[in-house]
Amino acid sequence: MIRLIIRVLISLVAGIVRALGREMSRPRKGSKKAVQVRAVAKKKALNGADLANAFETLPEAKTVNVIDGDTVVVARGRERVKIRLDSIDCPEDGQPWGNIAKAGLIKLIGGRKVILEEYGIDPYGRTLATLYVQAPKGGEWQNVNERMVMLGHAWVMRMFYDHLPADRKQKLNNLENWAKSKRIGLWKTDNPVPPWNWRKGQA
Repeated sequence: MIRLIIRVLISLVAGIVRALGREMSRPRKGSKKAVQVRAVAKKKALNGADLANAFETLPEAKTVNVIDGDTVVVARGRERVKIRLDSIDCPEDGQPWGNIAKAGLIKLIGGRKVILEEYGIDPYGRTLATLYVQAPKGGEWQNVNERMVMLGHAWVMRMFYDHLPADRKQKLNNLENWAKSKRIGLWKTDNPVPPWNWRKGQA
């Protein structure tokens, strides 16, 4: 009888331990790690020709908070929307170049009007989008996601850019290769580690 009770207690404890392990291994809601492990169905991105004619119809917003190099909060009227810059990944807080990448995004869009090309919502409620900001003195609209790569503040997330047309994928790849070859931004640091690998080391 005692042995039976002990076996039942051991089984219950083992079940509790397994449940706790599963809960602790889940990415925190809103964390970047979650973006890496959960697929998101995305709307197809516009090609170059269609995009040039779409700026007047795409939604506008104003940047109200830059959280890090690839996450911002924008205002659309009274609504606040958290945006995850699509197809790029910047160094994390606490990772080399993380604060500089954030400062670079603030310089590009802090307090400014942006246009959003939206692709969907990730599992944690963030809108996945390419942001566009107008060049000074009424110039052309600039792709913020691409500029972050060009300035050496971000890696291209090739595992998550299949919704982009071929020319836009190639441009991101070319910009990353150029920044890397010129040792611009994070590429001038010793042994830059992609954020998705760095996060694994922090788990």
